[in-house]
Amino acid sequence: MTMAMVEINSTLNTKPDPEQAADKQWDVKSLLEKVLELQDLLMQAQEKNILLSAQARELERAARDAEDLKAELSAQALVLADKSRENKTLHQEFSRVSGLLDIKLEEIEEAKATILELEQQIKSKEQERDILLVMLADMEAAQKRTLGELAKTQDPTKGTVNKDKAQSTTGNWLRHITGQK
Repeated sequence: MTMAMVEINSTLNTKPDPEQAADKQWDVKSLLEKVLELQDLLMQAQEKNILLSAQARELERAARDAEDLKAELSAQALVLADKSRENKTLHQEFSRVSGLLDIKLEEIEEAKATILELEQQIKSKEQERDILLVMLADMEAAQKRTLGELAKTQDPTKGTVNKDKAQSTTGNWLRHITGQK
């Protein structure tokens, strides 16, 4: 467009040489051709202008879109930064809770071990109690036999009464220990 204008301006601004002017005498046909040529150049320049205007509008739209995208990305960056901080806080809280759970699991394991130990002690004590009860029952039986034999030797008529009396006193405390009535 600029080159065509320069050509047109140079052709119009040149001072006619008197000899040339005489030769051409402002021929209508040549002037008409020159006007048509100038109109074509003007049309081309207008088309280029329209095309350049459309490209400029497209570039402005692209620039606005880029600015919008930049603003949206900035907003998302802020949201992501908040999420990152939140995740970091959650991770710290998770680590703290995980540590507490580990401690509690260790305490539970220790409590289980203590319970097992106590259960074994209880079983052992129950076995000892059962052995002692058997020994006590054997001793009571031996005592009854001894008392019965002693009573027979001392007074045969009272031996029966003494034997029942001995049986009732020894049986009461044995029943109390074994939980029988």
